Amino acid sequence: MGGFKCACGTIFSGSHNPGRQFRLVPDELFDEVVWPAPADLDSRERQRAVEASFSSLYVCGNCGRLHREGDNATILTYVADVCPPRIWADFTQRDDIGRILLRQERSLADIRRQNLLLNPPLPVLLHDESGAEASGKAEFGLDTSGSHDETLWAVRLDDHPA
Repeated sequence: MGGFKCACGTIFSGSHNPGRQFRLVPDELFDEVVWPAPADLDSRERQRAVEASFSSLYVCGNCGRLHREGDNATILTYVADVCPPRIWADFTQRDDIGRILLRQERSLADIRRQNLLLNPPLPVLLHDESGAEASGKAEFGLDTSGSHDETLWAVRLDDHPA
């Protein structure tokens, strides 16, 4: 790779890459690269798979943009979606302090599908099948003893006082 400049001004070069760099392996070649059969360790197919995996992904340590090497030495840039994640919710399921509980299977499926990690307060947009929507901040829920549980999600709606 030569060099390129992130939109935020950070410069990436062959010798200095601020942030982190990763190697990408195409799905169809993953098993050949990561778990080869002992007989295939020196095979031509494995060599091809390893060479094909040399596409790099760079994470800008300044702004978080992702940069991927494309065809013909192009750099493709990806920016995080600024919209809050949408999560299905049953608006009637609330805890003692009025927060919406995200414990139903549809809510958990949305959380898993989007690979969400709860780092409170996480802005979210809740919705249900009627078309109702409400924005809020996801926080840790409370377990049966009243202690914060990092595996339980509860959402304080933006129009609900703290």
